[in-house]
Amino acid sequence: MSRFAVAALCAALVAPVVQAQQPAASAPTKPSQTSPTPPAAASKSAPPAADDTVAVQQAMAAYIEAFNRHDSEALLDLWSPTGTYVNKETGERSSGREALATDFAKVFAATPEIELSGGIDAVRVIGGDTAIVDGVTTVVVPNVEPAVSAYSAIFVKQDGKWLLDTVHESDLPTPETPRQALQPLEWMVGAWQDESDTATVSSVMRWSPSEAFLIRSYDVIREDEEPFQGQQIIGWDPAAKQIRSWTFNSDGSFGEGVWSKNGAEWIVRKSETLADGRLASGTQVITQIDADTVTVQTIAKEIDGVLEPTADPVTMKRVAETTAAAASPAAAAPATGAAR
Repeated sequence: MSRFAVAALCAALVAPVVQAQQPAASAPTKPSQTSPTPPAAASKSAPPAADDTVAVQQAMAAYIEAFNRHDSEALLDLWSPTGTYVNKETGERSSGREALATDFAKVFAATPEIELSGGIDAVRVIGGDTAIVDGVTTVVVPNVEPAVSAYSAIFVKQDGKWLLDTVHESDLPTPETPRQALQPLEWMVGAWQDESDTATVSSVMRWSPSEAFLIRSYDVIREDEEPFQGQQIIGWDPAAKQIRSWTFNSDGSFGEGVWSKNGAEWIVRKSETLADGRLASGTQVITQIDADTVTVQTIAKEIDGVLEPTADPVTMKRVAETTAAAASPAAAAPATGAAR
């Protein structure tokens, strides 16, 4: 299946996963997933439709867990016997558990390090036994550009259990302008600051004059060290249909990243050339807590192929631009350079 279609359809079913299930103390190797409300948290007086929505989300969570275990048997148990996958762009179609089992086996054999992330735009329960889920998924395979797709999935309730019945996958609609493509990041525009025991981090995000790019300036100040400054340009790549970024730092290092959305998180897969010529890579997780709070953390960071310890998340708070400018030695968005 083209563009790892089966993997993409799996991602389509897996956006809300319990974040607490990810190991907290050890260095993570993939971005965390957002979580549906567990059944125990649902109100006893909630209407049936609300209960069914939670149940569908629970089915999705079970799906991603099975996929990440490469457990084809568990995956197939979450499909109806006549489950069907359709790629609307290519016309490819797989129907029935036997055909899906073959596809899963091919995907897991060809891409053992495949990772999935996804977001849900809407869950609609119809008539008590059918649910429609719409959203966007990202499929990541090492050394391959992430594949982003839109999906529409239909669940059916059989014997009290929600099962996947149909998935339609298609390319994302192409934004008419770069600004439209970057609109989901507009909440970052403004000034942000963090003051920890070891450093002061300040950052300002603004639109370029033509609003075709977002431009971020950031500073990291540590006692008895030269200030670390950088600038990041974020833009839309119409050929790859992805948000990309290019970063330039005061020590001469530079890098680039590919952005994808996963619920309340933005995942930035980065590569960088350090000032001394070494090569670095990692995944940056930017999580919007509320309108004025964001956390930034880099996970799975490697330098010349050697895994580095994972630093704690940096928490940034929105501030007045005059405050950020006063804290910065340079001319005054959450500082993605802060969690390097």
